[in-house]
Amino acid sequence: MDNINLKKNILDLKYQLEIQKIHASLTMLTLGVLAFIGTFIWYLERVIFGIAISLIVILLSLIFYAKTKKEINKIIQDIKKL
Repeated sequence: MDNINLKKNILDLKYQLEIQKIHASLTMLTLGVLAFIGTFIWYLERVIFGIAISLIVILLSLIFYAKTKKEINKIIQDIKKL
């Protein structure tokens, strides 16, 4: 196996890892928000607390998603260079 194919395979594996990270962030976003909203909607005095925690989960997930998306774009550019 030549060096170019080896580098391409390594980049493909990195790409798959980043895709898994995106799946994890989207799962955390969806399930986290639904769980917090479902939990706190029954207690009206805790709705603000639930919304605050939901916003924290949303922001963390979106930051993680954006970071991972940038890394995927970098990997794609590296693959194109080969």
